[in-house]
Amino acid sequence: MRNSGFTIIELMIASAILAIVMVFTMQIFTVNNRAYIKIDSVVDTQQSARAISSIFERDLRHAGMMVPEGAAICGKDNTDAPDLLYISDHTAINPVDAIGTFDGARVLGGVTQVDFGVATFTLDTLVLEPDTPDPSYDTDGNGVNDSDFNDNGGGVIITDLSDPDRGSVCGIVENVNLATNSITVDIKTDSFDTAGTATLIAVPAIEYRIDSNRLYRNGLLLAEGVEDLQLVYFLDSNGNFSLDVGELHGISGNNYVAKDSDASDLRAVRFNVVTRTRSEDERFTQGFFQATENRNAVAGKDGYRRRVHTAIVRMRNIGDRVGGT
Repeated sequence: MRNSGFTIIELMIASAILAIVMVFTMQIFTVNNRAYIKIDSVVDTQQSARAISSIFERDLRHAGMMVPEGAAICGKDNTDAPDLLYISDHTAINPVDAIGTFDGARVLGGVTQVDFGVATFTLDTLVLEPDTPDPSYDTDGNGVNDSDFNDNGGGVIITDLSDPDRGSVCGIVENVNLATNSITVDIKTDSFDTAGTATLIAVPAIEYRIDSNRLYRNGLLLAEGVEDLQLVYFLDSNGNFSLDVGELHGISGNNYVAKDSDASDLRAVRFNVVTRTRSEDERFTQGFFQATENRNAVAGKDGYRRRVHTAIVRMRNIGDRVGGT
């Protein structure tokens, strides 16, 4: 009588078949997992670019809202780094009951020159709308909003109200002194010299900057994996409402210089946001830096996948005011 069961040879054959099946199963799992991670990273990069673009467009469309057109926008055009952008802060304005525009905060003391670096300016007011009970920011931490100038990463644009052709300067507000109505600003753009009498004003602004592949808005982290920001300014300097030669600023051969650019001539802004995956793909070696507009190329290849989002925003608060106010 024969006992039922498996022989050693049968067990060895079954184990070998099982091992082969497991190897192929793990290979399929590994390939699928890599594909999922790659696709998820690329999708995340694309979604990040779209989300950033939406916020950018919203702020740009509000540039110049109820403030002098010359203080609507300002920036630093870099060719070896991301551009800096300052947009007049629409959250500092309550348009519900307002009819006319606000002239901004007057810079006192006969200042006619603003240099690159840290400087303190005494203003005639810290609140653009004196009749509005709730200006935008609480600068002394007592729970009561007290200034339209944000000293927690916000920006400022300074221009000549009497002559916007002089252009503007801009920077980060480092401190707001309620007792003296003054702001301390780290100016980030080229020195600004009126060479004589000027009516300088300061307008609170939203600052966009990229630091270590992180995009910040007013000092708050907006998105990671943002490698570059490049802007082009459509300045209708001859007032014919047509794009002519030399009126694109921020492109190769014609850099944008804030101190020489009248923001009241601005008709549109083109922006390019370069996003990349959070980490490198060890199996991908053909990634390279995406140089747009006048940004210099960066040599070498890596394992990052990148996406470039480009959009043009027309200025709806600049250029159509009666009398240029």
